[in-house]
Amino acid sequence: MSSESPPVKKPRKLASPRAAESTKLAPSTPGFRLVDGLLLIGFLALTFLLGAFPLKDTDFWWHLKAGDQIRQTGSVPIVDTYTFTVAGKPWIDLHWIFQVAISLIYERGGVPALTLAKCVVTTLSVFLLVTAKRREWPLWAMLIGWLPALLVLGGRMYVRPETLTLLYLSVFLAVLFRVDRRPMLAFLLPLVQIAWVNTQGLFVFGPILLGAALIDAATRPGAFSQGRKSWWLKMGAASLLTGIACLVNPYGLTGALYPLQLAQTMGNPIFRNTIAELTPIPLFIQRDGLSSLPLRLHLLTMILGALSFLLPIVWLGFTRLWPTDRGRVAIEGPPAKISSAKKTKTRKSNANAFAPPQARWHLSAFRLLLFGAFSWLSWQATRNSHQFAAVVGTITAWNFGEWAWALSRRSPEPEEADNARSSRGVVPRIVTAAMIGVSILWVASGSFYAQAREGRTIGLGEQPLWYPHEAIKFSGQPGMPERFVSFHIGHASLYVYHFAPERKVFADARLELMGEALYRRYLDLQKSLDGDTPEWSRELDEIGRPVVLVDLEHEAKAAATLLTSRDWRCVWLDPVAAVFVHASYDEVVRTHQVDLVARHFHPEPKDKVPTGNALLVSAKGLRNLASSVVGIGGPERGRALALIGMDQARMLLEIDPQSAEGWKLLAQFEVIRDPLPNVPLARFRQPFDAVFDLSTLRAIYQLKRAREASPDDFLSLLLLQTIFEKRGMTEAQLPLLDAFLKLSPISSMQSRQQAEKAMIRDALRAKLGSTPDTRWGNLNELGQVVNVLLSEGRVGTAAEVLERASASETRTWEETDRIATFRLHLGEPARARALWQGMAAPPKPALREARVALTHLVEGSFEAARESFRAAISIDPNLFEAYYGLAVLEQDSGRAAEALEAGRKAAILAPNDISRSAAQSLVAFVTPYARSPIAVER
Repeated sequence: MSSESPPVKKPRKLASPRAAESTKLAPSTPGFRLVDGLLLIGFLALTFLLGAFPLKDTDFWWHLKAGDQIRQTGSVPIVDTYTFTVAGKPWIDLHWIFQVAISLIYERGGVPALTLAKCVVTTLSVFLLVTAKRREWPLWAMLIGWLPALLVLGGRMYVRPETLTLLYLSVFLAVLFRVDRRPMLAFLLPLVQIAWVNTQGLFVFGPILLGAALIDAATRPGAFSQGRKSWWLKMGAASLLTGIACLVNPYGLTGALYPLQLAQTMGNPIFRNTIAELTPIPLFIQRDGLSSLPLRLHLLTMILGALSFLLPIVWLGFTRLWPTDRGRVAIEGPPAKISSAKKTKTRKSNANAFAPPQARWHLSAFRLLLFGAFSWLSWQATRNSHQFAAVVGTITAWNFGEWAWALSRRSPEPEEADNARSSRGVVPRIVTAAMIGVSILWVASGSFYAQAREGRTIGLGEQPLWYPHEAIKFSGQPGMPERFVSFHIGHASLYVYHFAPERKVFADARLELMGEALYRRYLDLQKSLDGDTPEWSRELDEIGRPVVLVDLEHEAKAAATLLTSRDWRCVWLDPVAAVFVHASYDEVVRTHQVDLVARHFHPEPKDKVPTGNALLVSAKGLRNLASSVVGIGGPERGRALALIGMDQARMLLEIDPQSAEGWKLLAQFEVIRDPLPNVPLARFRQPFDAVFDLSTLRAIYQLKRAREASPDDFLSLLLLQTIFEKRGMTEAQLPLLDAFLKLSPISSMQSRQQAEKAMIRDALRAKLGSTPDTRWGNLNELGQVVNVLLSEGRVGTAAEVLERASASETRTWEETDRIATFRLHLGEPARARALWQGMAAPPKPALREARVALTHLVEGSFEAARESFRAAISIDPNLFEAYYGLAVLEQDSGRAAEALEAGRKAAILAPNDISRSAAQSLVAFVTPYARSPIAVER
């Protein structure tokens, strides 16, 4: 009787051990095979989708340039011709197959064709890895084990040589999985190795994989028995040829040893600590914790890979302690009535299999070695996550697939539990389909990329507003310096593509060419520009006063230094970048110098103004630049940039009045042009003063609007509570601090800011104490209550007490003005306006109209504010507040002539030196751009 037959039934005769084995698995019907095929298609569709994102790689353009040159000259480069700092230095360019391939594809289909090609190559690679399996292993278990690794793999699906490395790696793993039974397949490996060594320096992974497989084979019982001699001869020959293949490259032995140079470069601390993709994972965790979704997925993949070893080992121990008849089969293999000689031959044949034996889960040295090696590599640098995900994902899938099959060997006999048997086939497939489907929706909807904070979208072309094509083309036009400096290596690569080798760059992304010395020089120059120290000017003079292109998103400090320099001129400014040349390039400066103020008062035609996402990117770049300029030269130097930025933020609000980014940017520009005081100043306790209060009150209102649109925006909460802190408005600040501290930080900087605010919150809460007693019996007590509330920073409570104290029709102007001013400080211009307008017969009607106008100005309603200011002036032609508010309004509207007229009047009527100075500053600013009112009417 077969050990696999039910004891109460007549034993069945099986055709063979393999047949006996297959009947004990989950059902393998055409329906299930169809479902498995659909699962595989869904998994591959997810792979393709993960690769379908716009190009934003920093290395792409110099690779494309090299491919074009190789096709034109018929030879691979041997020395550098792209830089003026290390020109002529030997260059080992093992990427030439990749470079020629992308040159051909780009010529025919551009970036979209390259993106599609990348997706196809990656999908083919994953197909090879997922289908490298035993027929008996359930596909669903392998796909579940693969899924986290696939999401990690998607993080580096770039148009880079590593995409072809993934393909070669996949072929190696697929071959090595099958080579024990089909050793002739190993002769494919030298051919793949020849392609690999001419594609990327990571070709060394081929011999590493092969070496791990040979170690695994050598450590199996009976590894060198007589029956394995033929196998070892074939594998030895294939291995020798694979090693020789490494020499088949344009540089011979030097090219074969290139991985050593690459490892030395990648391991240099200066590169590891300053270049994100070379940064070790522990350093990322130290800096930002585990807030990053890609980092969490990476760790999950590593943990899941470790569990794919640990759980089956524990299970094996369990089955040995409490074996069942079927459990023995899972450990020892199915019984088979075969001859002793044949049994010995079979044992010898299977003793060294890289793929697991048919009837048991086993601990594979091959898998363990690769898991450890590639996990360690990924731990050293995130750029290795691509290969890590491929290898560890495959190993995890192998382990779980084999284990799931082995687990089925302990299940009840099929004849005893048909329903349970069917459930075991259906339920896991449903779960797998759901996981793949949810992942596809997660990626396709953009939620995955939003949570990963990578700025990716689904698309095939270039990442919009990533490469400054127009700025680069301008930088290389005739008359411009023939040397180029950029602190974004992607921009340097783009310049190389357009203008090398005739025009050269200071440095680009080829770190092995740059070397430590030049890289330190490069960093020192950027650091000097960021800090505005004298060294940067001397360095730029020494290297020939090159054209300097600065990225506005990441290098605003350097741009601000050049913008405020006496010797350098901005000759190009767009949403992405600014271009600077030395003032000695007279013709370029005369023709192209950027007049920032003119961009506000005399804007370009609408068809040249940024639109859509370009508008948002441009406004953010101006914000970064304006903030840095103010830090160097003070608010006056940043005024023009702030005004241009406000123009663009208002355009965003015209498109979407509820745009959180639009309102937040307006507030940020207000704070930039009128910075907050260094020490708290309780302005709410003083009479309203447009010179001191207007800009800050506008920022408060704008931030409140931003919060309405996006309540959990980190920067809006931080800035709004900071303003309230600087104005001593504790009661208004505390709820914002509470909301701020509930947010999940996404960086170490945000964590530090929250820690600092947590200490402030506790101190303020203790200082504020419990709810105050607001009872009063007479006007004297009322005054005392209000004064106590204001001294504690309880502006809102003070306003409520005063409003309850008297009816609106009986309040004096002073009382009404005081309450309305409180409301304005709290960011409630509509309530303030209702209070001022509620006075039927104010003693100062012109001032009332001016205050109403200010509420409209705070809200951004320029036309309503203009009408009210003019109404105030018509009542009292000598009211400073009306003229000053109108001058600010017209300045912000871009109406220089009207701003000049109102500003001059305000300067004459100013009640004190501070007010006069503010009005005169405005007049001086707008005078060069003023025209007749008729000419600028809109």
